Amino acid sequence: YYEILKFGGTSVRDEEEEIQRMMEYFPGCFTKEQLRENRKRYNTQTIFRLVKKYFAQEYGYAGSAIELSSGYQNTINSYIYKNEETETFLLHVDELFESTVMTFFLAMLKWSKDMHNPDVYGGCFIYILYLLNDVCIFGEMQGLNANQALMEAVNGDVQILQLAEDCYWTVVAFTLAHEVAHTYLASVGKVYSREHLEKEEFDADAIAYHIVLKIIMEETGEDVVLEDYACMAPIMYMDFFDLYYYTDRVLYGTMIGDTDHPPIQKRKENLFAIINKEEYDFNNIE
Repeated sequence: YYEILKFGGTSVRDEEEEIQRMMEYFPGCFTKEQLRENRKRYNTQTIFRLVKKYFAQEYGYAGSAIELSSGYQNTINSYIYKNEETETFLLHVDELFESTVMTFFLAMLKWSKDMHNPDVYGGCFIYILYLLNDVCIFGEMQGLNANQALMEAVNGDVQILQLAEDCYWTVVAFTLAHEVAHTYLASVGKVYSREHLEKEEFDADAIAYHIVLKIIMEETGEDVVLEDYACMAPIMYMDFFDLYYYTDRVLYGTMIGDTDHPPIQKRKENLFAIINKEEYDFNNIE
């Protein structure tokens, strides 16, 4: 099963097509060379290496037995899988997750910014509903026409593009760190009974958020990867799941259950308590 998971799922990403689309909807804002350079600087593998660097620094844990996979396996969740025979781990962050979270931020932030505009308000509402239903609930990668509709809504709005991207990469770092935290907890002998799996998730959240906040505070100058003003993006990510579960209840009358994870509101409260600690000090009022 490990081999199936490791190599299962193929990439549906077309980077040249994405670059061309950016040039079309944000004319004069970027060059192709800038966009290609940005992809080298911001990608899941790069963020993963940064997360492991800070695990080694903060917890003395290298995570060398963890391999990252990001193919398309029709899921918006991330997971980590252990191969008992080789004592290695596969950390999977699906391309569906990557596409969904980024476009969620784009649509929600544009919606918030231009609520007074009926066209933007209605368009973003319909897009979010589609995203949560067809993509999150049914696991279907959004089509080109849906992506085009979103790009037309944010057409030329570089502020929203940059804000969404900064929030997105902060969420990616948090997600990767959360999964690595599970392996770290196991490595130091933390054992959770079936009745206390919620405690493990709280602990993994706390470690992951600490890693993210340390990256924000210490990677400065030209080395900045995560922006300080996006420090609460992991809490916004919890709202993404909250809306996903809510949409399923409203449309289908069902309750997506996950006995391994605490309620979203409790996870948010836990994250708020962490960022309010004095050791995390951000000058990000503006």
